[in-house]
Amino acid sequence: MKTIIKSLAAIIILIFGGCATRYPMGLDEKTWQALPPSERAKLQAKQAQIDARLKLAAERHRHEERMRQLEIEKEKQERISALYRRAGYKDIVRVNIEGGCYRIYKKCEPYRPISVIVALNETKKVPLVMRYGTEYIWIRYDEHGVAIDDDADLDDFDAALLLPERWERGRHYRLFLQDPYRKGKTTLTNARVFVRYFPTAVTTSNCR
Repeated sequence: MKTIIKSLAAIIILIFGGCATRYPMGLDEKTWQALPPSERAKLQAKQAQIDARLKLAAERHRHEERMRQLEIEKEKQERISALYRRAGYKDIVRVNIEGGCYRIYKKCEPYRPISVIVALNETKKVPLVMRYGTEYIWIRYDEHGVAIDDDADLDDFDAALLLPERWERGRHYRLFLQDPYRKGKTTLTNARVFVRYFPTAVTTSNCR
């Protein structure tokens, strides 16, 4: 409760503080009003130059940050693409999800079955296409198994984790995704999940 009160107080200060008149070069109202028009014009021009430099620096920083994020994403995709090209045993899984329904408020809607392949340490955002709309689930495959959730936070308490178990021939699971906003309720409900290591040349030779 204390945290909420502090947050509300900070918001109020920002709202009302933002309405106060801002004078060039950090001057207060009394000092500003005492200046002659010619001096005010000089200070306004100087403040405009400072504001322009700050704006340019902020835009440059945003551009550099965006480029950095794009480079990180590019490197990640390149690693995953390389893994797909030289995939070996247990490097890729196929995940099939069908049946059950996706609960939206009081209705539980059927959805189109999905089948995706996921590489080790890859996360995929997968659409659940329904009659009147689309929802999404996230699927990640890593050394712990296959994690599935209806939001991007696959490490939270309500994500489903399917542990590796006889995936050479495939294994079936029942899936219920907990709704974090409604206690005891689910979103994806009573779905059938099938997980199997994706066949590769290496997999085939190792299973003979």
